[in-house]
Amino acid sequence: MSQIAGRSDPLSSLTRTAVLAAAAWSLATAPLLAQGATGKIEGTVRDQAGAPIANAQVFVVNTTFGTTTNTDGYYFINNVLAGTVTLQASFIGYKAARIEGIKVLSGQTLTQDVTLEATPFEVEEITVIAAVNPLVPRDEVTTKQRVDGDYAKELPADRVSQILALQPGVVASADGSTLYIRGGRADEAVLYLDGMPTQSGSRYPISEDSRFRSGLYRATRSNPGYDPGVNTVSTVGFAEASITTGAAAAEFGNAQAGVIAVQTRTGGSAWTGSLNYETNDFGSASYGFNRITGSLSGPILENLTFFLGGDLQGQSALQPGKGRIDNPILVQAGRDTVLDVPGAAGDPASDTTQVEIQKWAVYTGQCDHFAGSSNPDIAANYGFECRGVRVPFSPRSEARLNANLNWSYGTGSRLRFGAIFNREQRRYSSLFINNGLFSNPTEAVGHTGSNTIYTLNWTQNLARSAERALALEVGLSYQQDRFIRSALTRASETESYAPLGGFIIKPLDYVFDRDVFPVNQELVDNVRDGFVNSRRTPFPFLSSDGYRPISRFRTNPYGLLSLWSESGGLQGMPHQV
Repeated sequence: MSQIAGRSDPLSSLTRTAVLAAAAWSLATAPLLAQGATGKIEGTVRDQAGAPIANAQVFVVNTTFGTTTNTDGYYFINNVLAGTVTLQASFIGYKAARIEGIKVLSGQTLTQDVTLEATPFEVEEITVIAAVNPLVPRDEVTTKQRVDGDYAKELPADRVSQILALQPGVVASADGSTLYIRGGRADEAVLYLDGMPTQSGSRYPISEDSRFRSGLYRATRSNPGYDPGVNTVSTVGFAEASITTGAAAAEFGNAQAGVIAVQTRTGGSAWTGSLNYETNDFGSASYGFNRITGSLSGPILENLTFFLGGDLQGQSALQPGKGRIDNPILVQAGRDTVLDVPGAAGDPASDTTQVEIQKWAVYTGQCDHFAGSSNPDIAANYGFECRGVRVPFSPRSEARLNANLNWSYGTGSRLRFGAIFNREQRRYSSLFINNGLFSNPTEAVGHTGSNTIYTLNWTQNLARSAERALALEVGLSYQQDRFIRSALTRASETESYAPLGGFIIKPLDYVFDRDVFPVNQELVDNVRDGFVNSRRTPFPFLSSDGYRPISRFRTNPYGLLSLWSESGGLQGMPHQV
């Protein structure tokens, strides 16, 4: 009997992070925290003759973040969320001016001067000016590569890591999920989301004792659990992403290679939305990739804005590499005949086993592989259409959702709540695990990995003058990483054969899940300390080599595949079915 052990990774942990930033007395020109999610706007308000205007009102539209100019016409506004904002300035006797499209960079100071036009009458008209954003940010004291979210939307990339991999000194892994900065290891770069440190708890799962398949696939450092890293955020959900490759301050801890910082989008003063669909699903020459992205943002009430966006992508088959179409994979196409096989040759009294001989049709490959066969059914591939490069039963789906609520109140105070959720689901192809999967659906294996991050940022303005400000900043973060790789239930295995567009919407069901095989402190202690006869796997044994499935009759159709074993059992010794 075939056995597959389910695995709920003991090191997939629930991570809670709480960060409290003490109140800080800062001069107007003091630099902001390098990886914070906010920036600073400063400048001078003048009339058309160049004379400074004192006591002019300057504020960020749709927020309570504002100030008045001093006697020199100078103003500054701290703690402005990174992204695109609109600034407005006004004074009695002058026409108000509104500057649109100002790009606020995290941890940086932006200079935006304003010129007001004098008018002898009180008018409601506002002069609208398009902002001219500098190519090189000021106060940049480290080597930092930045990517603007609006620019990234125009790139042919479906993950944030693919966008950051275009920056100098950054290399992505083959699957694009991991970034290596300046030649460092993946765990030598720290990740900040909205100013909060974020590190997946499933980066390095448990070692070889935790097998989900009998000796063929082990969870090791070369096979990490689900750790999306920077890809936690959708490409439509970030306002700015940066990689600091210069020397990092001690506060950033494990940042030998660099610091990755991502600021998610918030709603603006106007309603905006988008909906996009992309595909390469145009026949058997593709892997059936489909992707849907969408976003919606805008003001809800006065000084209350929201953003909601994300993406859903699916792929009908994995990408096994070049030349796959020239190496056919065959699947069962129904019963051919039934043979009576005696238990012992020449002994009519021995038990007889009835063995079903299956038909085999080409799934991956070209239908003309056996077109010259003298058997008309084989020549016609038993009526099945070939799927080209697509490997059977190997869909993969990812979903990401980013949401933000931003409420400003008082005179420069704010509450901001953010939620990030992502989930990946996939089935594993027998091409890399066990070719017996095609003939034994009880061996179908899948995995589900998910990450949830909630952040709450509170900025409370305590005191303010034209030269300095006192504010309290508090950040709280709740993070949860979950990962499971296990055998699929029969119903879930059938439903996930070939989902439409490769989208696995419904959660996969597993034979061994967290209810059947709970991941708790007892399990962690058992695996870590290697307690003898303790609960470490769903089965009462650690090595399942003696339970390998075998089928000694036509398991290698047409002699094409060398991976299929015709023996099994204890130490691989041959025995009857």
